[in-house]
Amino acid sequence: MYTLQNWLRESQLHRWICALIACFVGQTLLELMGWISTWEVEAGLLRYFALNPLHTWHIGEGWTLLTYGFLHYGVMHLLLNVLMLYFAGHMLKTFWLDDQVSRLFLLGIAGGGLAYFFATLYFTQWPPLVGASGGVLALLLAATRLSPFMPVYVFGILRLPLWGVSLLLLAISVSGLQGPNAGGNIAHLGGALVGWSLAKSPHWLFPEKRSARTGRKPSKLHVVAAEGLDLDSILEKIGRVGYDKLSAKEKAFLARYGKK
Repeated sequence: MYTLQNWLRESQLHRWICALIACFVGQTLLELMGWISTWEVEAGLLRYFALNPLHTWHIGEGWTLLTYGFLHYGVMHLLLNVLMLYFAGHMLKTFWLDDQVSRLFLLGIAGGGLAYFFATLYFTQWPPLVGASGGVLALLLAATRLSPFMPVYVFGILRLPLWGVSLLLLAISVSGLQGPNAGGNIAHLGGALVGWSLAKSPHWLFPEKRSARTGRKPSKLHVVAAEGLDLDSILEKIGRVGYDKLSAKEKAFLARYGKK
């Protein structure tokens, strides 16, 4: 029988999704308790776990560059981020290792937080930042740079190239820079920039580790050609004509590489 435990073991992405949901459930319960007891629980959560503007931030609160990504302003905010994380993450796993995708997600959250953080030098009235959108946009833009013409079915009906979906989301974020969620939108753009910048440098997210027994560094990760195929040529073909144009052998090669 296929269980939640099996699903969690399949990918770190699934574990991040469960972490986001679990944090939201905890956040909701605490806010409900605060509402019943008249304690200012929500204000406390935002103070210690959300990312606050620079002028109210203290140097000992560095963890908020990541923890803000695990708070959300409502069910729809969470749902959109979870769905985007699932699909964008699995698209990127076509080309990257599971560990690399996971690390980019966290770097995207941090990058979006830094973009917001420094923008509050000028926009001091922005509310605290919450949400994992920066990490999600990092995954989406990395996948877009590697395979811009990969087809995406919006609502299961409308077929768009991946670059079209990314461009639409970026345009929405840019247009929202003058609105009430300007801080959130600047974080989207910061995360997107991280993903685009690292898309072709996944080795930066897979640092070498010394062997516990020998003290020697392991050899660098190389993509070995198999059956006349290699990753670079396949990625180049995807960039030219899209994922659908790959042969069955090329798709199988990518699937095997994504499971390494």
